[in-house]
Amino acid sequence: MENTREKVAAVTAKLRRSGIICDLFGGWAEEVLGLREPSAHSDIDMVYRSETFKEFDAKLQDVPEFEEVPLKRFRHKRAFRYYGTLCEITLVQVRKQPLTLFWGDVPFLWENPLLHGTLVEVGREPTSIVSASNLKRHRNLHKETQPHRWRDPQALEPYD
Repeated sequence: MENTREKVAAVTAKLRRSGIICDLFGGWAEEVLGLREPSAHSDIDMVYRSETFKEFDAKLQDVPEFEEVPLKRFRHKRAFRYYGTLCEITLVQVRKQPLTLFWGDVPFLWENPLLHGTLVEVGREPTSIVSASNLKRHRNLHKETQPHRWRDPQALEPYD
């Protein structure tokens, strides 16, 4: 199965039925909101709004279609494959101002509101999406989140 809008819808619906609420982010979100032209996508990016991944990790184990990618298990991120497509989830701690602590020590402040104002239909599935201003902000400041650190074994978060 290709990485299509229907696959995005299947992933978000499967997560929701499992009790995991994630919001569309990254290239797919940019495309759906008209910030970029339609193109091929290598993955599906989402954000998970919570203080930790504890509940996410517990619920993800109960979904056999989601195969965790251990080398992308960081304090700020989780990843799994869904029928061959990589899905990456970024943790957003919702406080006075939404915050992601990349690598546990690099703060990234999101703008309020974090999300686009209304649900958007993606592959016939009502989907919450990160706001256009936050998509642009993240793209512009991505290098400041130190993405090179994913290669550092010390950055991996151990399993509990």
